[in-house]
Amino acid sequence: MHILSIQSSVARGFVGNRTAVFVLQRLGHDVTSIDTVAFSNHPAHGGFRGEVHQARSIDGIVSGLEERGFLEDIDLVLSGYLGSAANAEAVARTVDRVGAPYLLDPVMGDDPKGLFVAPDLPDTIRRELLPRAAAATPNRFELSLLAGQEVDGSESAAGIAAELGPPLVVATSVPAGEGRLACVGVSGGEARQVVVPRLAHPGYGAGDLFASLFAGRWRAGWAEAMALATGTVHATIARSPGRDLDIVGAQALFATPPPPPPLEPVQP
Repeated sequence: MHILSIQSSVARGFVGNRTAVFVLQRLGHDVTSIDTVAFSNHPAHGGFRGEVHQARSIDGIVSGLEERGFLEDIDLVLSGYLGSAANAEAVARTVDRVGAPYLLDPVMGDDPKGLFVAPDLPDTIRRELLPRAAAATPNRFELSLLAGQEVDGSESAAGIAAELGPPLVVATSVPAGEGRLACVGVSGGEARQVVVPRLAHPGYGAGDLFASLFAGRWRAGWAEAMALATGTVHATIARSPGRDLDIVGAQALFATPPPPPPLEPVQP
């Protein structure tokens, strides 16, 4: 595939497009990337420098690509961290201009920190991006926020995901009992999950890695792609010594993933 990835960029570490471009290319896909922000590092390191790009910059880059016919071979649009509500609206315009399926990773917050974006962004994602998405990959916190209902386990995640809007929703980091986390996917009335042990590691960018791995495989079978992405993210976190993920050191896992955790049915 040729994937258009619209998300953040950092000078140090692996989040947003720093992860997506590398991982998707390692899977054999071509990637055109547009950055929504330029930060020195992941903000959870205790601070950062940089700026959020203006929506007009995103629109301008998209126009430049369109004028030269470079949007015509895009097979999938992927978005992640956006930085502002205006940038979410720019992504909506881009999705309309490209006309390819759209995978929304609604990066807004996580457990236990909560919301880490501007307070007007969730409503803009809910209003402008969810209706355009063929698939979405929220974490537990983001699914609860978008739906206005608390997700407390696999069954509630499946039920809430089924009503969220996109034809396919894959919810990550769902509590699954003591010391375990589930990834729960719902599509076409079918709900399935994979469960892995919780790891004592901050895993900065784990959601971005999951979305990238999932984007690279989901059109060949969403449940299998979910299981492979979950197992690969878990293995990458486990081998990462610092706060940032060891994306370069783990790259062999992306093209040749470890055996995935088993898929299990979920009753919403």
